[in-house]
Amino acid sequence: MVTPTPTMVPDRLDGFDAIVVGAGPGGAAAAYRLAVLGRRVLLIDRREFPRDKCCGDGLTRSAVRLLAGMGVLDELTGAQRVDGVRIRMRGRGGRDFHYEDSDGTGYGMVVPRLELDAVLCRRAVRAGAVLWTGARATRLLGGAAGVHGVQVEYEGRRFALRAPAVVAADGASSRLAHQAGLRSPDREWTGFAARGYFTQVADLDELLEIHLPLADVTDRRVLPSYGWVFPVGDGTANVGVGLFDPAHRENVRLLYERFVAELAATDHRFRAARPAGPMTGAPLRLDFDPSRCGVPGLLLVGDAAGLVSPFTGEGISFALESGLLAADRIDTALRRAGAGPVDPAPYARQLAARQSGYFETGRYSVRRYLLAWRVLDATFDDDRPLFALCRRLALFPDGARAGVLLDPLPRPAPELARDLRRDLLAVGELLAGCVREDWPMFVRLGGVDEDLSTLSLRPAVLLLVAAAVGGREHSLRHALAAAVDLGLLAGLAVDSAREETRSAGPRPTPWGNRFAVLVADFLLARAYEFAAQGGGPVVAEFAEALTVACEGRALELRDDPSSAGGPVLAGRAAIAFELPCRLGGRLGGARVPVVNALAAYGREVGAAYALGEQLRELAGASRWGGSAQPGAATRDDPRVAGLLGLVAEHAQRAREALRVVPAGPARELLARLAAPGLPGPVDPEGRVMSVT
Repeated sequence: MVTPTPTMVPDRLDGFDAIVVGAGPGGAAAAYRLAVLGRRVLLIDRREFPRDKCCGDGLTRSAVRLLAGMGVLDELTGAQRVDGVRIRMRGRGGRDFHYEDSDGTGYGMVVPRLELDAVLCRRAVRAGAVLWTGARATRLLGGAAGVHGVQVEYEGRRFALRAPAVVAADGASSRLAHQAGLRSPDREWTGFAARGYFTQVADLDELLEIHLPLADVTDRRVLPSYGWVFPVGDGTANVGVGLFDPAHRENVRLLYERFVAELAATDHRFRAARPAGPMTGAPLRLDFDPSRCGVPGLLLVGDAAGLVSPFTGEGISFALESGLLAADRIDTALRRAGAGPVDPAPYARQLAARQSGYFETGRYSVRRYLLAWRVLDATFDDDRPLFALCRRLALFPDGARAGVLLDPLPRPAPELARDLRRDLLAVGELLAGCVREDWPMFVRLGGVDEDLSTLSLRPAVLLLVAAAVGGREHSLRHALAAAVDLGLLAGLAVDSAREETRSAGPRPTPWGNRFAVLVADFLLARAYEFAAQGGGPVVAEFAEALTVACEGRALELRDDPSSAGGPVLAGRAAIAFELPCRLGGRLGGARVPVVNALAAYGREVGAAYALGEQLRELAGASRWGGSAQPGAATRDDPRVAGLLGLVAEHAQRAREALRVVPAGPARELLARLAAPGLPGPVDPEGRVMSVT
């Protein structure tokens, strides 16, 4: 392995734009980006390379994409590729979830930190960063105005290094965060992980395997915890546990030993397994809080900021992302404000926008984990919309945004894309504000990527695009867009509740139904609050759409033949399609005939997409479930042929409705949504496939 070469003490010690303390993934990413941007940056680490660190070594597909952007994937010669995640729920068996690969990086990796950290440091040095290893940051320099640098001990000398920005990437026990008063005083948000390597493990699949949750040594008490088995390659596995309960922190070794013993006794892959080295441990910080991500002149990244998955302990992707964001913020501040301490507030806001909801959900589950685990456990095999959505949001944050609601949106014209991004950010803030405290897991559904690369069709998008037809920017567009998004989510929750079976004996507690009812009531109440800002007529329209949807659902539950008809299907989808199009057209100032045409368009597209869902179900691959088996149904199947004909018919009607709509980017995008053959999971060979 080629290790990064430390830099000799330079002649100039007063010209650094930034000092990065800690050369793990977050620190190396920050130093790399700063160097690429032309900044003079010093990267220090208290240990010499190569050096190992207690870690699961797992890289999610988000981490892989970030590493690809840094140009280091080809250097990770010891990497083991993984194609998805396997979740083993205690007492419920396992399920595999495979990544999609739309851009060539739809996979994860397992890379020992011994190699990963060295490769990242070497990349930062090649970009121009100065590297000191065996260097210890002893204290921050500065005063009331902010941090102005850091004192460093290196090669037997002490240096007072000054810079307008210091990046604290010094891990979960960050000395710099503690000195700056940024550590949470609440020990409730700390945990501990332990891991070891095992050789001679047989039949390891290319999956990140996570076991949820684990029990204490008595096997009577379920702990907020997880175990993992990650393939390293050549029959070697990284095996470990994470525990999010400080009250049981001293038992993490026992938890690890019990997990390993259970694998040896019950998992054939571990019958001949042998430990390769001792168990190692490390603390976990779960106290991510945007308000504690920095002070003037100091920005926290990675573990130092508490950016660790509260469900699976994964932190490398968050470290890489936060390091890159911190570097961008420093560069922007220096270009605009000169040499003063860098203000971390914009960086904190970016982190809040990107990670909000996921970390609140995890902390919520640590505090009240019994409810969270009970719902996940009770609905683990249930692919009804709400449960599948919550499972993805909690366990698979990679891309778990609004894309899971409907379908990817074709890329809009640049001007329309700019306006959509601006408006969707505002809608996202409204959604986050109304759900964060009670149901934080839904905060991420309002997320928007910088380049709209994962923008997906959802009611808010339809409303905003329809509003763009008229060209007027109404002050209520954000509130009503939030209302229709919440209405759709509430509908998914309602669809997830089922009539409980009647039996004479004791019945298990229906945690899924309880959860669905609570969520539906909450989301509907918030949706009506936003709709009320539009006055009585808007509330009446909203109520009418919900009524029609509920009537259609009732017919469906009674197996009424009319429930398969176009009008009922369109009514079932009214809250997601027709209502947003009609409200958007009116808010945008479109003429009455145009508003009516937009409503008709929404009605027909809604029916087409509802029929597309039926095609998915024929394939055994609903949007919320697993992948279909190729050939499960084909165009020769009379049911498929009939549904395809209906989809084409409704899509054609939708395009005809757009003839009244003025030409422009908005109409062009709406027409592309109704393009022939778009709805429905049918591949070019005529097989019904999953498009989840």
